[in-house]
Amino acid sequence: KINSNNNYDNDDLGGDEKENDNDFPIIQIINIDIQPNTKCNINDPLELRITFELDRDVVAAYWIIKFLVDSTDKRVIRILGETQVEDYPDGESEMIFSVDTIDISGISPSVLTNSGLLMAEFIVDGIAVASVNMVINVQKSVNGDIVREILNP
Repeated sequence: KINSNNNYDNDDLGGDEKENDNDFPIIQIINIDIQPNTKCNINDPLELRITFELDRDVVAAYWIIKFLVDSTDKRVIRILGETQVEDYPDGESEMIFSVDTIDISGISPSVLTNSGLLMAEFIVDGIAVASVNMVINVQKSVNGDIVREILNP
């Protein structure tokens, strides 16, 4: 369970339920579906579906999807896009995000071919109240293409 402070709570592991001491919703991730879910060219289309549960109604919220690559010398964060602003009811909802390509222009192969993150941030009242982070392994294939594999947490 991701709370309003972006902390991960897991009651099954004996973690204490954190009180929601501010006015932000608590979000629990139920399922993540990433397509393609195998190694593919870095520029291939991407579809991300996140099923989640909220502890209250949320008005005018949306998701920002980012691609982060990091090396010892440089960090690059590329915004891939946003979902439409929606009102989400108390209980279970789903977000769907897709792009035709991941734009890697201007990112050097030495920075790109590392582990990175696909980040889905849930925005409420202009504030990221939760972030779902998925590791992306990026490497050169034997034929020289740059390929990605997004690991589903």
